[in-house]
Amino acid sequence: MSTPTTILDLAVEKVINNLTESIIENSEISQNIEFVCRNPQNRAVARLLLACLLAKIHKPHLDIRKPYTQINDSDCYSGRTYDESYITSFINKYQLPCNSTTAFLTPALRNRNIVLTPEVNLVGRPPILYKTVLKLLDDVHQQRVSAQDLLTETIRYLIIIRNEKQQRISSLLADLRTLEKSIDLSAEAIV
Repeated sequence: MSTPTTILDLAVEKVINNLTESIIENSEISQNIEFVCRNPQNRAVARLLLACLLAKIHKPHLDIRKPYTQINDSDCYSGRTYDESYITSFINKYQLPCNSTTAFLTPALRNRNIVLTPEVNLVGRPPILYKTVLKLLDDVHQQRVSAQDLLTETIRYLIIIRNEKQQRISSLLADLRTLEKSIDLSAEAIV
């Protein structure tokens, strides 16, 4: 059995040299993953997805929709433990655009002990983002997509977003250097 760290690193290796090809054939699922990863209002939901997928791949008997040990079923797990123990260092290692802290301490996910089905109202912002991630968890549970493929595709989108951000920053810095060389502003122009 692979360790969680190995699972994450193998997923990166699978996509790093070919970011243009989707792993997921189902376009609706792929669009939902992209929506979760690109949402600028809430980066915690991508962490939730990563932690739940990692747990499911690491221990396939788990129900991906039960990331709370308080549920007390044999197929539940601590999503927060997976998030804090593995996802934090993974995000930092690859500089992925996610929250710097666990998703399980956000108001929508804190103090829960229920199965995360698409019908659950997590009362998070934006609401459609939480509905989308619950749908993705259910897609894995209903075997419409494998946890491994969904994890790999999520990482692919996060790396694409990271690269786009780095490219924008480099371009802006280059523009600033060009302006710095070409225009000397007077004190009056600055004021």
